[in-house]
Amino acid sequence: MNNIHLGKTSMLISKQGLGCMGMSEFYGEANNKDSQDVILKAIEKGITFFDTADVYNFGENEKLVGSVLKSHPKRNELIIATKCGILRDKNDPTVRGIDNTPDYIKQACERSLKNLDTHIDLYYIHRVTEENTSVKAAMQAMAELLEQGKIKSVGLSEVTEKCLRYAHECLVEFTGGKHGISALQTEYSLFTRSPQDNGVLDACRELGITFVAYSPISRGLLTTDFNADTLENNDFRNTLPRFQKENLEYNYNLTKEIHKIAQEKKCTIPQLALSWLMYQENVVPIPGTKRLKYIIENADACKVNLSEDEFNQLNTISKKFKVKGQRYTETAMKSYGFDE
Repeated sequence: MNNIHLGKTSMLISKQGLGCMGMSEFYGEANNKDSQDVILKAIEKGITFFDTADVYNFGENEKLVGSVLKSHPKRNELIIATKCGILRDKNDPTVRGIDNTPDYIKQACERSLKNLDTHIDLYYIHRVTEENTSVKAAMQAMAELLEQGKIKSVGLSEVTEKCLRYAHECLVEFTGGKHGISALQTEYSLFTRSPQDNGVLDACRELGITFVAYSPISRGLLTTDFNADTLENNDFRNTLPRFQKENLEYNYNLTKEIHKIAQEKKCTIPQLALSWLMYQENVVPIPGTKRLKYIIENADACKVNLSEDEFNQLNTISKKFKVKGQRYTETAMKSYGFDE
């Protein structure tokens, strides 16, 4: 699998990463041993970029990722990304809040370092309060963590173009030009194309920031074997608008046009969706899975070579057939300040 630089750092990451969230929460029951096997198989397949966060099952996902990677023989070649900034309540796991204060960021970093039991290669702010004073203070805290060697690079998740540019400018200033924002993580797929329209993707390319695409298979919609009836009760997709009965059949039917191209390419729809992302110079998808079958399938997407005509054909299809339903619940969209 090809590698690219993470932002303007010297660190190399695989052109596809692994999202580890579902190994601990949100997508039904998971087994730690199976998840550890998936992580090891990912490394075997050439994946070197692993994504977790402190809120994924209240730190348990970080512990899981760390348990596999901290003593791996290739640890120096593996890049661990984790995040801070979202507040949750164990007594009510549906509650969400945002904290970007310097004290919180520093304390959260210490907790993540303890959970992972190894260093943090990329540290994101998971959700951002976009007032200039808050962003500036957060970047000052990140600059201090960089100076102390507790993290190696800085990322942001789900921010506007304006916020991205300002945070990058602040971090460059606070680090004397040594560091800017290295990665921007946002949902991006054939079914979620807002980064192309809101200026974020173009800003990343201009500033040399790696764009990390989460939910690149649209949480399973971009596949031929998705069955909503088999979702476990604790699978959060049961609450998402795109998976509701009034939208689901329409959305699932959208894959039929994409399936035609996949058949011609002799690949699966997920592989085609991932190759569409990897075709783009600075985009790194991080599909999540807890099953060996799918980590092998996803990793093999790097063998699917798109032509420019095929890439443009997929663009046309996804623009023409617009997915129905917001990507999160109305409450979550308002809580995080998403406007799409």
